[in-house]
Amino acid sequence: MYYWPKDKSEAQFQLMNIISCFPINTEIFIVGNNDSGIRSAPLILKKWIELNKVDNAKHSILFSGFIQKKTIFILEDFFKTHIWKKLIIKSLPGVFGHKKVDLGSKLLASTFSGEITGKVLDIGCGTGFLSAYLLYLSSNVTLTLVDNDISALKCSQATLDINKFQAEVISSNLYSNIFKKFDLIISNPPFHNDLKIDLNIIEEIISSSRKYLNFKGELRFVTNSCFKYNVLLKKFFKKYNVLKKESGYKVYQAFLN
Repeated sequence: MYYWPKDKSEAQFQLMNIISCFPINTEIFIVGNNDSGIRSAPLILKKWIELNKVDNAKHSILFSGFIQKKTIFILEDFFKTHIWKKLIIKSLPGVFGHKKVDLGSKLLASTFSGEITGKVLDIGCGTGFLSAYLLYLSSNVTLTLVDNDISALKCSQATLDINKFQAEVISSNLYSNIFKKFDLIISNPPFHNDLKIDLNIIEEIISSSRKYLNFKGELRFVTNSCFKYNVLLKKFFKKYNVLKKESGYKVYQAFLN
């Protein structure tokens, strides 16, 4: 049983992996919301599976079919490469920033400088763009990158490797696998859960960040300009401000002491 995501390229990427793991005549069910592009599933997968519609209800569709042809899954075939300021960024379908380096990440990166030093935590590292750029600017930082998505972790490691940077890449649901403190926490957090707006992630990043910051530590994150976090930041930090605002995004910074 496979739940179709909102991105077609991510669906094809994941299903090619699934098909490669199972024998011919394995039955696969695919279900998804009409708005996710699931109607294109039979066309995308026709080379390997003949899908038939089983049901259509509550704005969703259920397909089923049997694997008719095997495929060999090669991860490297799905990587996309972006070049930004002499940096090579590697990305996989479904990982934030796959199609291009987004404006929010660029805005946050534009606030970095060679003066940043110490231990830095990159939450929701995605392609590894933010950490790679910070390492490009400063040789006096020690980076830890975390994400709860295996594809994102693969991207971050690939980005670090191809640019010959060293950093620690950890599987962690926000702070769940973090057991040390940092001088700076950076993030470009998502504000969507599938197709719906969800601000729980950024709120958790803010509210729990105090436990993982050193004395005089800083939290720096980018968000869409339409979202305001003044009340929440005031609750947990003595000092905070909007560091930069541009192109529909703004960068907040907040200091522990």
